Amino acid sequence: FDFDFESLESELLENPENPFISLTVTGLDGSEYSFDVQRGCMVREVKASLEKLHGIPVFEQRLCRDFHELKDESFLHDGCELQLLRSVVNDAEWLEQCIKANKELVREAAMREVSVLAYAAEALRADQDFALDLVSGHGFALRYFSADVRANREVVLSAVQSAGSMLKCAEAGLKGDPEIVLAAVQHDAKALMHADPDLLHDTDFTMQAMATNRLVADYLLSLTLEGKVQAETKRKSEEAWQQGEADARDSGLTLESAHLQFLRNEALFLDSRSVDEFDRSHLAGAFSFAERSPMLARLVQEGEDLEQTANPALKQLVRFPNKAVIVYSDSGSDDLSLGYISRCVRVTQELRRACRRQPSLGHEKRIFRLIGGLNQWKRAGFPVHGDQRPLINDHILFEGGIH
Repeated sequence: FDFDFESLESELLENPENPFISLTVTGLDGSEYSFDVQRGCMVREVKASLEKLHGIPVFEQRLCRDFHELKDESFLHDGCELQLLRSVVNDAEWLEQCIKANKELVREAAMREVSVLAYAAEALRADQDFALDLVSGHGFALRYFSADVRANREVVLSAVQSAGSMLKCAEAGLKGDPEIVLAAVQHDAKALMHADPDLLHDTDFTMQAMATNRLVADYLLSLTLEGKVQAETKRKSEEAWQQGEADARDSGLTLESAHLQFLRNEALFLDSRSVDEFDRSHLAGAFSFAERSPMLARLVQEGEDLEQTANPALKQLVRFPNKAVIVYSDSGSDDLSLGYISRCVRVTQELRRACRRQPSLGHEKRIFRLIGGLNQWKRAGFPVHGDQRPLINDHILFEGGIH
């Protein structure tokens, strides 16, 4: 037996680990591909080798180990068997994918029309070096890159230097970076609308911004005025809502009180239901004043000439400014638990609003809502013209219902 152990030992000491590993890739159709790759290579390099040696396009390849798909960024440190799943991609689709991933082609196209970046390969839109190269000459390109790229300070700073408005595409953390915001403002004063609000309350920063771009002062003033207008609008809206709630609460009038005023002829009765419902039955002596009438909207907006109005109900309101006005519907309910609020509630609220705007309509507190509505009036046997049965939305209401 003759073997040179000294030579073997010397070889192992000089090369303790083979720099290459053997791979076997098996397809579902039984095809088998064997080749060597460098130890520690990425899966994407294995795919490139398969394409080069065996003509299988990278975009068709999905490589698995023990039938678990491997990511392109995964490393291979030892020889193994891999499974190949091929996606069905025709030549045109493959060519399209190649074009979308080609940096030079995409860059050239983007310099002519930046929106083509929306169709670039996902990997390319996540490439920070490619992004930095592109936005340095075309800041508007920033919007098409991945969130990770838009969180890269160097990329964002380069983009806003040529397109200040692109500050809106930066990740939130960079919108409070004074250097980035000042760079954006230097190009476009309105970029401030995308800055972190805390920066706008920093006196030193705002002074720097105004020194950078003289239009910043005008824009800050407009923001202040706009904020005041929004605050005032919100305040008025909240006041109107609170007033409406108060009107709904304190406008209720009991059946007994309403009947007493009816007998003494001390009140005007307005029917807030539709004209058809009014024609079918209504409280004796009442006037139709439908909730959905365009006239009600005009009245609230002060678009109705009260002196020349042809509406019988409005004529009575103007003629008798001191009489109580009692609005009713079928039920007169303001209980939200029933799933709705009666029409008379809204008409009462709107009439009170109109009284506050137009003194000729009388004081707002003279407007009331009949609790229980026309149905309770009918059940009490009080005077009604037309159908005597309780109704709801022009349908007969059987006893035992909620009204």
